[in-house]
Amino acid sequence: MDLSFLRALYENQPDRLGGYVSVYLDTTPASADAAAELSLRWRAARERLAAAGADDATLDAVEDVLSSRTHDARGQAVFAAAGNVRLDSSLPLPPRQEIASYAPLPHVMPLLAQSPARVPHVLVAADRAGGQVLTVSSTGEAAKGDVTGESWPVHKVSTGGWSEQRLQRSAEETWADNARLTADAALAAAQRVHAEFVVVGGDVRERTMVLDLLPPPLREAAVVVDKETAPGSPAFTEAADAEVARRADSASRARLDEFRVRMNSKDKSARRAVEGLRGTLAALRDGLASDVLIARGGLDDRDFDRDLAGRGQVTGDAFAGGTEVWVGPGLADAATADTATAEAGSGEPGAPWPTRDRADAALARAAAGTGAKLFFVPPDADPPLDGVGALLRAPLSAV
Repeated sequence: MDLSFLRALYENQPDRLGGYVSVYLDTTPASADAAAELSLRWRAARERLAAAGADDATLDAVEDVLSSRTHDARGQAVFAAAGNVRLDSSLPLPPRQEIASYAPLPHVMPLLAQSPARVPHVLVAADRAGGQVLTVSSTGEAAKGDVTGESWPVHKVSTGGWSEQRLQRSAEETWADNARLTADAALAAAQRVHAEFVVVGGDVRERTMVLDLLPPPLREAAVVVDKETAPGSPAFTEAADAEVARRADSASRARLDEFRVRMNSKDKSARRAVEGLRGTLAALRDGLASDVLIARGGLDDRDFDRDLAGRGQVTGDAFAGGTEVWVGPGLADAATADTATAEAGSGEPGAPWPTRDRADAALARAAAGTGAKLFFVPPDADPPLDGVGALLRAPLSAV
C-alpha cells in the first residue's frame, strides 16, 4: 500500500506534538433520521475530545465536514489539527469501532486496515457506437470520458437484394473502427495513471474486439464483466474491488515470502530484512525500510492483541495497537524505550523525545515520510516477531 496520500496529514504539523484529532464514525444512512443520529454520535465524540484537550477550532472544523457530507458512504474518518481538517476519507463499511482520539499523532491504522488498497486501474464499457472509459488513479481520483465513434451503420439489417451484404459488411467495419477508438482511449488512460489492470464490459462482441486490440500486458491483466452496463455500475465496482483485493493479498504474500527468505540468510551482515518493533523503527529512522509488514489484518486493537498473544508472539516490546513508543517531530522520529538515548530535558530517563504515542501511528507516519510501502500480513500467515517487520533497501551493515 502506497502511503504517500497520508503525507498531507504530517505536513506543517503542530509546533508541538499532541494536537491531532482522529474521528471514525458510522455514517450509514439507515433511516430518515440518519443525519440526526450522526449528529448525536458526533456530539458524544466531541465531548470526549474536548475533555481530552482538543481545542474548539479543530473540533469545529471536524463538525463542519461531518455536517456537510454529500456522499452515501457507510463510514467516515476525519483527521484534523490546529483548526484545520487534514484528511477526510469515506469508508466502504461502517468502522469496526467508532473512535474519537486526541493524540500526538493521527490514528490512521484503522483507516488503512478498513480501506481498499489504492491500485490504479481503468474501467471500459464498450458498445457498437463507442463506449465509456473510467480511469481510477493511485490516489483514488476517478475521471470519466466518452468515446464517440461512427454512429452509422452500427446495426445489421435484412434488406434483401444485392445491397444487404454490403450494408452488413459496413456495419462490421464500423464496429471494428469504434472498438479501435475505445481500445486506444483505454490504453491512453492506462498509460496516464500506470494502470495495473483493466475491467472490460459492455456489448459482448465489441468488448471482445476491444480486448483483442489491447497490448498483451494489459490484455492479460484484464477482468471481464459479462454485462452491458456503465463503468460506474455496481457490477464494474464489484469486479474492480475483487481484483484489487486479490492483488493486495497476492502482493502481501509475496512480500512475506521474500521477508522469510531474507531473514533466513546465514550471513547476518548482508541480511536485508529486520523483524520486531525495535528493529523496524530503527530501519525507518535510517531510511532503509522499503516495505513494512504488519500483522494486523484489519482486526481491531483488542482482537489483534489477543491474536498475537494466542500465537505466543508477544514480547516485552510487542507491537500492538496500544503499545506506546517515543516519538519526535521528524517524520521517522520513533523509538522503543529500551533503545532510546536520554537527552537533556527529555523529562523521563531513556527518552529521546518528551512525547509518547501508539506504535502503529508512529509506524504509519514513518513509512509515509520515508516512502516505504505498507503490507498487512494475511490473517492465516504467521506474523514476524512482535507482529512487525521490514524489507530493507540495503543491508543493515551498510549503515
